[in-house]
This record gives sequence, C-alpha cells and structure tokens, in this order.
Amino acid sequence: MKNIIFTLLLVTTSLTAQKADDLKKVIHTFKFQPNCIAINKSDTELLIGGENEKVIRFNLTNSKVIQEINAHYQPLANVKYSNIHDGFYTVGDRSFKLWMTGEEKPKIIYTGSHTNITDWATTPDEDVFVGGSYGKNFRFWVPSKNAEPTEIKTSQKKSVISVAVSNNKKTIAAGSLDSTIELWDIATQTRKLKILAHDQPVGCLEFIKGGKYLLSASHDGYAKLWDAETGNNIRVFNGQAQSINAISISPDNRFLLAGTWDGFICLFAISTGDLIYKFHHHKAPVWDLTWSNKGDGFYSCDKEGELVRWTVTKELVVNYYFSEDINNELKDNRLFAPKRKQESKDDYKTRQKKAMDFKQELIDRYYKQVLEMIVT
Repeated sequence: MKNIIFTLLLVTTSLTAQKADDLKKVIHTFKFQPNCIAINKSDTELLIGGENEKVIRFNLTNSKVIQEINAHYQPLANVKYSNIHDGFYTVGDRSFKLWMTGEEKPKIIYTGSHTNITDWATTPDEDVFVGGSYGKNFRFWVPSKNAEPTEIKTSQKKSVISVAVSNNKKTIAAGSLDSTIELWDIATQTRKLKILAHDQPVGCLEFIKGGKYLLSASHDGYAKLWDAETGNNIRVFNGQAQSINAISISPDNRFLLAGTWDGFICLFAISTGDLIYKFHHHKAPVWDLTWSNKGDGFYSCDKEGELVRWTVTKELVVNYYFSEDINNELKDNRLFAPKRKQESKDDYKTRQKKAMDFKQELIDRYYKQVLEMIVT
C-alpha cells in the first residue's frame, strides 16, 4: 500500500509541479511601459513598442537591446515584423512606418489618418493595411493601388479601437468603444454585419481560418468566437474577471491566450472553450502577448515594464484532460516504486530514467488524443 501511495504522490507531483515558477522566466524589466510586442520568424528577437515613443529590437538569446529608435512623436500602438521585407512596421500618432533592419530612418511612411491610429492590422502579404481611429471610422491602405487610404465611416457610436483584416483579403472587422463589431466587405466597401458583441468596449479582434471565424475580446472580461459570415456567436471564453487587454492565437490555431488587467494570462482551447491554465506572475496589467512561432511558449509584457517568457508544455495541456487516466496507468507500475533495500544506486538511477521515459511516452500518447479533441 505504501508503494502505491508513493507512486500516486510521485505522479501527481510531476504532473502538477509545472506551475508558474517552473513555466516562467523574467527576461528583462524596462524603465518604460511596453505597449506592444512582436516576435521574428526565428524566435530570436522581439520588437517592443513603448509608451516612450521608441521601438526596441531585443535579442532573446542574450537578453540585450540590439537597436533603439525614436520612431514616433506619440506612444506606439503596434509593432510587427514584415513577412516580405527585411524589416518591421511601427504604428503611432497618425502614421505607420516600414523600417529596414539596422536603419535609423524609415523606408516608407504611410499617412492619411486625420486622428491617431488606435489599432492596426495587415494581411500576411502586406497588401492591405487597416487602421482604427478615434473617430467613428477606420481607414485601409492598398499600397499597390494607391498610397492614400480609403476611409470607411461606420455606424458605430464611438471610436473604433480595434481592427482586423482577414487573410483572404475580403473582410475588415472594426471593434468600437460602443461594444459593437462591424464587418465590412473590402471590395464593395459595404457593411456585411453589425454584431452587438459585448457589454463593454471591444479592445481586441483577430480573424481565424483565413476569415471564416472572428475572435473578439472586451473590457467586460470575455473573449468570444464568431461566425464571420453569419455573425452568430459560436463560443464564449470565460475565466477572467477583469478587462482583457491583449489576445494571441497559437500558430496552429488551437489555443488562445488572453491577458488581463489583473495580471493573469488565460490559456484556452479555441474549439472547446476549455480554460486549460491560468498563468500568473505579473503584478501589473498585462499589456501585450505574442506566441513563439514554434508554439511551445509565449512572451508577455506588463504596464510596469516587465518582459516574461512562458513555456507551454505538452504535460501542461495533457494534465488538464487526462491527469486521472495517467495516474491510473502509473499507479501500479513498478518503475515508480521507492528504492528497494537490495537495489543498488546505479540500478535505481537506471529505473528512474526508464520511469521518466515511460511517463514521457505516456504524455506524448495522450497529447495526440488532445490534438484530436482540440481541432484546428
């Protein structure tokens, strides 16, 4: 009986030990408020746009600043690495700019917004740019046709503070301070849908699956999944009590991160709505999030300037769905029994390694089941 109890304790501890302290690493603490972050394709560098009107290129390998640029004359609202240029974009004041890597001056400055840009989005090919506005409108730029933007006046009663553009280049979504979302057809410049989405301002928007679905998040503490063709609500993500300031979708479109005003980061399965885990370290509001391109973790920054790297392991996800099943498989396994009197230290170490290998095989097997449950 003692062996079984010991085994259960060993298994349970190993599965639940991956709490925030094991999963996080504080990368840096800046002396300014980081408003937005983005990661490059190789997961070696972060862009950090600050309240101090600067953009920083930050080396994730040695945790050092590579470059610091006075980018705008007001706080930055967004930053993003380019998919087609060796450079990046910054968004602030009434413009957004394309910078080439290592250069101190922008290559292109896109203007035409008559009020500050509140949020910004682009297609993967960077052939459509969208900017929100403190007016009841948004603008979109199509560089191949005209450098000047097209202005769309919405029927929303307050400012457009969040925008998204579908990868298929057909639809723009605009989220407002009045709690609504409007979806607009790019080709015809006509409104397709208006959604009474939340109880408070819609601060975050992201399209999924090319434009079939839309994710929204609000100051009311909820994230929601919508059918972008019908406007029907598919799912509500609940697990946070305070305003959601930032969201990020995993590279495989399976998981959603939501960063909140009270410093929590919630990990959801998009297809099921399950709240898999709540990460907590930040003592200040989480200002932005970005997944690594490998999908094995993410970065977060808070209002006080702290930058944190988080790990999302298979074990963390498997434990939510299958911890009891794994414990049942391991509880009678002799590999996890305490050291026997007649057992040498070397034999015990060998058995411990076999036990950990067996447990990892088990986690890998159950993780495949998780991926079948959590479809893309």
